Amino acid sequence: MRPFKFLLILFLFATQLRAQKIDSLAMDSLRDFEVRLSGLSYNMVRNFDEEMRITSGKNFIRQMSRALRVNNSYYYPFDSLKNLMILHSPDDMFRIFTWNVATNDEKFRYFGVIQMNPKALAKLNKKQELFENFYPLIDRSDSIDNFLFKEVDANHWFGAAYYKILKTTYKKVDYYTLLGWDGAGPETNRKVADVLRFKDAKPLFGAPIFDLKRKAKFCRMVFEFNNQATMALRYDEKRKYLIYENIVPDKPDNAAFFEHYYPDGSFDYLIWKNGIWEKQKGFLEN
Repeated sequence: MRPFKFLLILFLFATQLRAQKIDSLAMDSLRDFEVRLSGLSYNMVRNFDEEMRITSGKNFIRQMSRALRVNNSYYYPFDSLKNLMILHSPDDMFRIFTWNVATNDEKFRYFGVIQMNPKALAKLNKKQELFENFYPLIDRSDSIDNFLFKEVDANHWFGAAYYKILKTTYKKVDYYTLLGWDGAGPETNRKVADVLRFKDAKPLFGAPIFDLKRKAKFCRMVFEFNNQATMALRYDEKRKYLIYENIVPDKPDNAAFFEHYYPDGSFDYLIWKNGIWEKQKGFLEN
């Protein structure tokens, strides 16, 4: 059997097992929510009117919150919602939804929600920490001062669309490193490496665990560059490297004007060591 076909069968089998955990009444309800969410999702992206896009985004949050209250909704894939990024943590303790709405000034407003796995939640709540079923994320990235060094809660989230979750542990604390993309404005984009952990049963974003050999450790890494460029921020599973492509101004006079920053073709990398993502000496050799 071809590897791709084998993996497809495994994926379909896993999806079927998840679906079996949802009773027929809950399944009907979730399908109904998915239809409504699909229409709102289309309006968030396709409608020419900015107010309508934003209104659809707010209504999307309300409908999604109701959907996530349905029994065993964690096992429902919502796979028809193409405008959402849905990622499961490596330990399947939670999944995170992120999406955005474009504004007329060519920026993006980000939305998100963390949904806890009900099985993991049952174990966690035995510790009397009173975890919630889900946590909405409120994008405050435009108003977070000194955001590279700031720890924030779910109501002050540095918004991004996440495409990768890594899990590391140190002294019994789990850290979930989130790699994401942010359409910062009409002239620049960003790549973001943030970190999520749970403290007193609440999600916290940012922690001083990124050691780039500067004066202080960063709570998150944010790379801003020209919106016509592409910049790599990825994790090498085999070597356990967190890799980022270096960006530089096209000339010295443009330092700090990020619309003039471009990748220079060199790569640096960090490894997880004693609770820190530590930058290594020398450029990465592929």
